[in-house]
Amino acid sequence: MRRLILARYILREHVGPFLFGFTVITLIFLLNLMFRELSRMLSKGLPWHVVAEFFVLNLAWIVALAVPMAVLMATLMAFGRLAADNEITAMKASGISLYRVITPVLISACLVTAAMIWFNNEVLPDMNHRARLLAGDIARKQPGVSIEPGVWYDRLPNYGLLVQSLEDSVRAGNRQTGITMARNMIISDHTDPERSRTLSARRGYMELSSQLGALVLTLFDGEMQEIDIRKPEEFRRVLFTKHVLAIAVDDMFLHRSESEYRGDREKSAQQMRLEIVANRRQIAENGSLINEYVARDLHRLTGATFGIAGKVVDSLLAQTPASWRENQNNAPNPLNDLPQNVRVNLPLPRPAPTPISGKSTTLQLNKIKPDSVLAKERRERGQRLMQNSRQTLSNIDNQLAVNHSFERSAKSLQVEVHKKYSIPVASLVFVIIGAPLGFMARRGGLAAGGGLSLGFFLIYWAFLIGGEDLADRQYISPFTAMWAANFVVGAFGLFLLWRAAQENLTLELAKFKWWGRTVSSNP
Repeated sequence: MRRLILARYILREHVGPFLFGFTVITLIFLLNLMFRELSRMLSKGLPWHVVAEFFVLNLAWIVALAVPMAVLMATLMAFGRLAADNEITAMKASGISLYRVITPVLISACLVTAAMIWFNNEVLPDMNHRARLLAGDIARKQPGVSIEPGVWYDRLPNYGLLVQSLEDSVRAGNRQTGITMARNMIISDHTDPERSRTLSARRGYMELSSQLGALVLTLFDGEMQEIDIRKPEEFRRVLFTKHVLAIAVDDMFLHRSESEYRGDREKSAQQMRLEIVANRRQIAENGSLINEYVARDLHRLTGATFGIAGKVVDSLLAQTPASWRENQNNAPNPLNDLPQNVRVNLPLPRPAPTPISGKSTTLQLNKIKPDSVLAKERRERGQRLMQNSRQTLSNIDNQLAVNHSFERSAKSLQVEVHKKYSIPVASLVFVIIGAPLGFMARRGGLAAGGGLSLGFFLIYWAFLIGGEDLADRQYISPFTAMWAANFVVGAFGLFLLWRAAQENLTLELAKFKWWGRTVSSNP
């Protein structure tokens, strides 16, 4: 019962700092995102609910980063407050070890880790996917129509527009209709390259119609003047009381798109593992194909493959010696059982020589070829072999390049798989490092907790970024890249926890403050 009371008390001390840290960190990320994106989106003329959806979708990756940081801040602030009020000393005097004190927090950190692993695999990929699609749709949207009275507007495709005055949007009852009234309008129409057309009207209505994907102009009391460029002597003038003109501006509306393609950060760990297996299988198939290329050339040169291409291919190649190729015409070809990508690269059987009829057959076949003819044949055969070898080397280079691409893709996917687990586990690691630092930091409060949290998280994040870059370049393994930060910080935290449990160590932040002032005052 006493243990439950102590556990509830310690956890209650962490709730407030955790919520405070999570809120502050989330707001910092959101403000940074707003400074970068808000002005661009507002210039597109987007409705408020689309802007809100964009930021809500980006909250997913912010939450994935903010939770571990908030855990570290809460651990430092809670245990720092307990140590500053000598409650840790009282617990130790009552026979309660520091390991027992942090046990409830470690259990809670394990639950947070499990929840974040689920979040990173089930929620985060879909949110990232939708955020990427929405960002692309916003980027493709052109800014809305912004017409100023007395200024020639030429951003409409094949049209120019000038209005003398604009009035507020027309109202229907208590709501805005999105229709603007304009007076003394002039419109230049360049849709037909062989005709020059100009429209003018005393008044009119302008409306952006999302259904038509056009700017609809309803003109009243105007005229249209038209000149045929091929016959400039002809002039046409038409008066109208009402004329409706629709100007296509489809790119000025936001069109939501759908895509089945997903990037690395838009997939769950299971999806990426399946893709890694497919990449490995393709690499193995390409390696077998490279061996078959080499076996083909070796068999052409030496009549043997030395077991490079495997028993099946070697046995089939062994059934096709040079004598069989030169003397058989209609015999069955055992290479037909080979895969297509192997069979097409093997040398085709030569047709049997056509016998010469008559008495001269024996003399013709037994005739000894001159040395010059034999030398020419050997030279031609050598040229054919060199050409085939160059083609084989080119095929091998292509397959190696494809394998390198598959290998890099597999490494990148492995990095993302480990990241989905290593960052949630950081919550547990930060409890291990934050608890002894909180015990040792008796003074400092919010400033100390926030400063130490930021410092350790920067170190942790530097490890992740550097490790990811090294893993993408294939200098280190993805496992080492993503888990090195947890191992290093966790080991240091275990050491500090052991020292704090063995001795009454304190970290007087005031000394560091005065030391910093002293150092800064020296010349």
